[in-house]
Amino acid sequence: MDVETKWLRDFLVLAQTKNFSRAAQLRHITQPAFSRRIKALENHLDCKLINRLYQPLKLTDKGILFEQSAQKIINELDQTLALLHKTDDKQIDLKIAATHTLSLGIFPLLAQHLSQINNKVNTRLNVADADDCINLLSNQSCDYLLAFSDPLLASYQADSLLLGSIKLLPVCKPDENGKPLFSLTDNSGAIPFLSYQHNIYLGRVVNQLITNNRQVLKMRQILEAPMADTLKMMAIQGLGIAWIPEFSIYDELANEQLTICGEKKWHPTLEVRLYRHDNQKNELESLWQHLKGFQL
Repeated sequence: MDVETKWLRDFLVLAQTKNFSRAAQLRHITQPAFSRRIKALENHLDCKLINRLYQPLKLTDKGILFEQSAQKIINELDQTLALLHKTDDKQIDLKIAATHTLSLGIFPLLAQHLSQINNKVNTRLNVADADDCINLLSNQSCDYLLAFSDPLLASYQADSLLLGSIKLLPVCKPDENGKPLFSLTDNSGAIPFLSYQHNIYLGRVVNQLITNNRQVLKMRQILEAPMADTLKMMAIQGLGIAWIPEFSIYDELANEQLTICGEKKWHPTLEVRLYRHDNQKNELESLWQHLKGFQL
């Protein structure tokens, strides 16, 4: 039975906070991903640990028993890691380039994972547009590149790490009845569209999606911006439809500031990858191998 230590840490934080949302925040992970990890732990143990009918939630009898064992395991592991770190005081300088959207939505999770692997890693983040990030990697001006799986990075794909997949969702402001102000099923007129700049990978994805559907739908671009957060705020104001990564709009969908306005064919799936140059420094090889265990 393969039980991941991160699941044990998740469970212990949940047992302490008795709240999925708060526990997910403390674990620096989205609530849906956190819930999936707790469910995976229960599936591996083949028993229920959490009684979800209560608010705040309660541990089951088996959950109470497992909490004691999990805490003991984590305590022993942390003590051992502390001893190992004392024997290695060498600091590792790591330069990571990331696109604007991923620097806000994914990089904090990656940085938290890096700190757990080795607290001697000094990470420097360089945020740039997608094309500029590719240049940073090509010129070996960064050690790693956090980016979507862009065809322009195909030459680096074989040695990259797939961190996970996310949906790019079409959203707009809801009307007073909670229905979308604009709909991708409405072909009665041109639909206002909030666009990414052309040198943004997300822009290329959305533009291709729209091009493939021009025969059934007309779109009218009314605004162009480089960042998902900018387009998100414009969509909240009711200016049009924007395609935003799902991790950037969990709260806005939950509190009904935004609503999804298109069926699944309008929800492209994007891979999030970590890339490195062929001439990677040997001192970073062990770090790279450890990062293979990181998943969104």
